[in-house]
Amino acid sequence: MMFSVVPAHAHGAPSDPASRAYLCSPGQPTASSPPCRGAISAGLPSKEWDNIRLADVAGRDAARVPDGKLCSAGIPGYAGLDLPSAQWPATKLKSTAFTYRATIPHQGSFRFYATRAGYSPARPLRWADLEQFLTVPSPPLVNGAYEFKVQLPKDRTGRHLIYTVWQNTDTPDTYYSCTDVEIAAPAAAQAPAPPQTRTPAAETASQKPSAPASSIPRPVPVASSAEQPPSTTTRFGMAAVVGALGGLIALGGIVLWRRRIL
Repeated sequence: MMFSVVPAHAHGAPSDPASRAYLCSPGQPTASSPPCRGAISAGLPSKEWDNIRLADVAGRDAARVPDGKLCSAGIPGYAGLDLPSAQWPATKLKSTAFTYRATIPHQGSFRFYATRAGYSPARPLRWADLEQFLTVPSPPLVNGAYEFKVQLPKDRTGRHLIYTVWQNTDTPDTYYSCTDVEIAAPAAAQAPAPPQTRTPAAETASQKPSAPASSIPRPVPVASSAEQPPSTTTRFGMAAVVGALGGLIALGGIVLWRRRIL
């Protein structure tokens, strides 16, 4: 495999979210992470984080960059960037704005790829793991960088990798970058509160009007002797009294009769 060894007319790499090479460069706190230390030990030219490039690719990326070597573009000095590991520093995406820093600006087009659902950073990266989601031809340079508004595939959440290809149009060079990201899951829609329902008993109680209070006292019913017949005991007692009175009258009559005779 041949790659450019002449001075490049353009250099650059993603800086927000940052590429692996950028995060392993001097001065970055992530340069001390285990994957970066391993890549540097394997010969990573960390000061040349913006120089992962091949010449005369002309859009034949899959033919020139083999599976398992996408992050290094097959360049031996950058082979440490291909290390399969879940420990690569990942940027938590907070917006859809991407920045690609151009240390030496030049004209060219950008292609963005995202890993498919089921991606694992612990496996070597293959072209079959990627899905292209954006192409931007010749974007303007703003404050030394190219800026993009991206729309990631909606079914991607969690740990993923963004693969960026910058193909120059007025130089023979094409640049490659791997960027580890954490994509937040969309906020769950809050379910509306269920309508408050009242039980039939509660509804009946609430709908039944209360009786108005009255200041007029109600008459208390009194039992009437005329309405209720005397009991058996009462009738027996009355008969006994009548009989006794009759006996006394008869006895008195006899006494008076005897006095007249005598």
